[in-house]
Amino acid sequence: MNRTFLALLGALALAASGGALAQAWPNKPVKFIMPSAPGSSPDRYTRLLAEKLTHKWGVPVVVENRPGATAMIGTDFVAKQPADGYTFLSTFTSFTQAPVLFPNCPDDPEKDFAPVTQAMTAEVIMAVRSDSPYKTYADLIAAARRDKLSYGSFGNGSSFHIYGETVKRATGIDMTHVAYKGEALILNDLLGGQITASFNSIGTALPHIKAGKIRPLALVGSARSRTLPEVPTFPELGVARLNGGAWFGFFARSGTPKAIVDKVSADINGFLNEPEMQKWLRDQGLEPTGMTPEQFTAFIRADLAKWRQLIPEVGIKAE
Repeated sequence: MNRTFLALLGALALAASGGALAQAWPNKPVKFIMPSAPGSSPDRYTRLLAEKLTHKWGVPVVVENRPGATAMIGTDFVAKQPADGYTFLSTFTSFTQAPVLFPNCPDDPEKDFAPVTQAMTAEVIMAVRSDSPYKTYADLIAAARRDKLSYGSFGNGSSFHIYGETVKRATGIDMTHVAYKGEALILNDLLGGQITASFNSIGTALPHIKAGKIRPLALVGSARSRTLPEVPTFPELGVARLNGGAWFGFFARSGTPKAIVDKVSADINGFLNEPEMQKWLRDQGLEPTGMTPEQFTAFIRADLAKWRQLIPEVGIKAE
């Protein structure tokens, strides 16, 4: 046999073994680790997808919350699990921010993880209580020039923290940053009057907006939200750097068989393409995307480059 024929036989055997592996998997419960507290937008959509995947795969798909340390606790947990396709990370933009912010970040997003798919992007707002004297973003900024105000985020170095510091840098104001372990906790203190303003995903904030309890002032992104079209974007208000919202995605441990990574990606993307799923997500202020593992790998590389430039510019340092 010539070398070309032998190489072809080898490739066919590898493809066949990968297909057999994907067919045999899963044969026991699968875990999705969520590095944020229950009640957040990532938590809600992960649980919805887990329910659908449970039916599709025929084994329990369990969501386990491991919040804290700007998502590094949950991320590091997954990095230390076997690369067998039974533990995945369901995470968000902090995944590419933490390595830039924290010199002691225990994991390398490019070396320790295999991207599965970017599931969606999230629309993020800056909001105040509905009885706040600040009716507009301009009112809030004007008040912050006179008084000591505060804003909440879901952790030091989180996306929401970076957004807040970007606003401060663009406007020259000084607002005290208050860090929380989850979006629901931020909203509790906003509603309770412990903080002046907060950054929240629309999905988490929407029930309170509809109930008339909080007032959105500005949207992170380059285009207005279909859910809240009356809310101006930050670029409209003069903060050009806040032209893109957060992303959510799934990762496997590096070394996980590619056949499994490809199957999980295809199955998640299949659900994201269902009309009822797309409607549910958009009603939550989430835009379904869906990427192949290769596309998501390229996206992660570009996102890391973006944060390596922006984070030093706004002066956020690890605490």
